[in-house]
Amino acid sequence: MDDYVGHLREFRRILRNLESQATHPLNRETIVALTKKLDRDETQLNADRLDRSIRVTVEAARTLEELEHYEQDVLAVFHEITSRKRRELERERFRNLMDQSGEAILVIHPASGRFLDVNHTAARVLGYSREDMLELSLNHIEVALPLTPANAWHDWVESVRGGSEALTLEGVHRRKNGTRFPVEISVGIATSNGQELLLVVARDITERKRSEARLRRQWAFFSRLTNRSIDGIMAFDRAFTVTYWNPAMERLLGERKSKVLGKNALQVLPQLKAMGEDRYFRDALAGTTSISRNRAYTHGDTTRQVYFDGYYSPLSEDSGEILGGIGILRDVTERRETQLRQARETMARIDDERLKQLGVQRQLESEVSNLKRENERLARDRKQSAVEREETLRTGKVEGLEVLASGLAREVEPLLAGILSQTGVALAELPPDSPLRRGVEEIEEAALSANALTSALSALSKNGRADVQRVQLDDLIRENEHSFRGSVKPGVALELPSKDKGEDGPIPSIRGDARQLTELVLALVSNASDAVSDENGWIRVATGAADVDAELLNRAYLGKGKSPGSYLFLEVSDNGSGMDEETLAKIFVPFFTTKPHRRGLGLATVLGAVRAHGGILTVDSVPGKGSTFRALFPTA
Repeated sequence: MDDYVGHLREFRRILRNLESQATHPLNRETIVALTKKLDRDETQLNADRLDRSIRVTVEAARTLEELEHYEQDVLAVFHEITSRKRRELERERFRNLMDQSGEAILVIHPASGRFLDVNHTAARVLGYSREDMLELSLNHIEVALPLTPANAWHDWVESVRGGSEALTLEGVHRRKNGTRFPVEISVGIATSNGQELLLVVARDITERKRSEARLRRQWAFFSRLTNRSIDGIMAFDRAFTVTYWNPAMERLLGERKSKVLGKNALQVLPQLKAMGEDRYFRDALAGTTSISRNRAYTHGDTTRQVYFDGYYSPLSEDSGEILGGIGILRDVTERRETQLRQARETMARIDDERLKQLGVQRQLESEVSNLKRENERLARDRKQSAVEREETLRTGKVEGLEVLASGLAREVEPLLAGILSQTGVALAELPPDSPLRRGVEEIEEAALSANALTSALSALSKNGRADVQRVQLDDLIRENEHSFRGSVKPGVALELPSKDKGEDGPIPSIRGDARQLTELVLALVSNASDAVSDENGWIRVATGAADVDAELLNRAYLGKGKSPGSYLFLEVSDNGSGMDEETLAKIFVPFFTTKPHRRGLGLATVLGAVRAHGGILTVDSVPGKGSTFRALFPTA
């Protein structure tokens, strides 16, 4: 606005000169009126009335056309002043634009390279004043570009002039204090009032260069890591295009980096898609980490079969946007070959153990056959009375069977332990999907079954008593109530001794092995459960004290050599099917059973436990009514 005010003032000064030269009164009055009008307009002039003021000036000039002698002079002066002021305004506007820029802007004479104008940013960044820089040329601040000698400068200007677009390149500027910094320069040709100018925009790229150097160091570090990795590493974008492929990938798959880099992985490596590996690529692009196991791949160079485990995960920006995925492939060929070799060795050991087991099994079958024949002979010899049964036991026939079974069990147990150990090792080493697992598991199940049988045979030994202590029978039954009830089939009622013994108080304790006594009760309860009905069957367990006389000793099992007196009893009774005399004669013979799913060792174990504790055993049974087994032990 001040420029236009100056414009009007200059015009008014010219009018005053004309006024002093005017000879005609009318002309003088007209010039005075025009001057007064300009005075009034000057006080109201502002930036947004610029066009109006110009129109006022033009109107005044048109008024002057009426002047006969001064018309052309006034208009010429007006146009000259207007043009000059407009040029000054344009330059001022350009100056304001330059100074508002955050980049350094340099206006250079194409022929000499001297600065015609610079903005505040350029002067500040380079450490000069604007006036000092106008005394310099581009050679004073630029040290990287080939601008000297003169012909080099001329060639450089011609290259800029010949380009269709602005030329962008990097250089190095030198500050007034001698320090240097990298810049990015954009150079173009501009024209002002018919004069050709070089317009240079320079941007300080120090931070960018530092970032690039930091990225180069990080990339070099990453490359060293991945190039030395024993695992194959690849990266791919969202279109499955391979963007990274380390040397280990070349060694593992036999596929060259030049073959796959920049290409669609599933197209250039069709084996991956054929084996279904593309699913893991898609999982990674969906943001999921996944693992593939024991994948077979035909090596690209040697055509040999290799195996790998694949680990796939997404590659994401900090914002969470998924850019692609990464795959890490680990060579497991050697591990798989080792597993197969170990599996073959394990199967060889298992075959050896199986042969040994077959030999043991034949030996067991032979011994069991001998035992059965002996049992049948004993059954024929054992007849009506309990005294005769006691005589048979006393002669050692059944005891001999027990010792034989126990000795056989001791011989077989180490062999079974070896078999179970080897099958355990084999199952631990074999992969879950190995076709050999089922055979090994069947061997293990057979060995476990044989081991349970040998444990039952071991229990027949009368020397099995190990942990002798004072045992309170009622407490023992209550502590094992859960086991006893678990051995009874559904629908059968089991009655155990009450905690309240009334006025008599708790019964005395005995000296014995709590484990053997527990097994004794469990065997009697299980035997009764097999005999009773599912609908209204009941089993009753009772304890107490009783006086034993000679008559009872004579008819009881194991009664010979025992003394009459006070005994503690443990009794199990039921309302089951009962037994006839022929069955009663065989119930304590090992392997005799009337139940196809039983081994026939339960009651033989009961008799062995009673003998081990120095007790006697009575059995009362009526067919169709039930049975009562009573074990009596001397008080401690």
